[in-house]
Amino acid sequence: MLILQDPKEAKHAKNTVSLLCLGLPAVQCVSSNDRNLLESVLSQLDESKWRLVFPCNGAIPIESMNRVDASQIEGVILLDATWRKAKKMYLTQPFLQKFGAIAFSQPPVGQYVIRKSPNNLSVSTLEACAYVVEKITTDNMQPLRDFMVVAQKWQWRKQPLKHRHSN
Repeated sequence: MLILQDPKEAKHAKNTVSLLCLGLPAVQCVSSNDRNLLESVLSQLDESKWRLVFPCNGAIPIESMNRVDASQIEGVILLDATWRKAKKMYLTQPFLQKFGAIAFSQPPVGQYVIRKSPNNLSVSTLEACAYVVEKITTDNMQPLRDFMVVAQKWQWRKQPLKHRHSN
């Protein structure tokens, strides 16, 4: 699992990548600002075995993948940024477009409610990762989601209700 993270997300107290890295230590996170490192890391990946999670033209719905195709996937790339910045990252980094894309046609309902989402289909990076892993490997990632929910409750336990967002 590789996460390309916008530098502002890395500084954001409410991002889920830090929780994801605690729950899945094999996750690698690279700043999207370091173009040389980004290109170096991506050039080491087999484009035929890695997939970019992004809803671009030609993206295959992950829910429609058969077991054989899913078993061929060695790893996935997630973009951790606002939707606007993720789209810009995809459009301005041609090396990302070399990877086949997968997207969600029926994403799970997001449970990370301490940040505003553009719509009801939005999920956090941690939730997107969990969903992809479940669809590719059939592993149960609910414990990772449960960890996120508990951490979210702990983080917001003393915040006023007016600070909380409902999606």
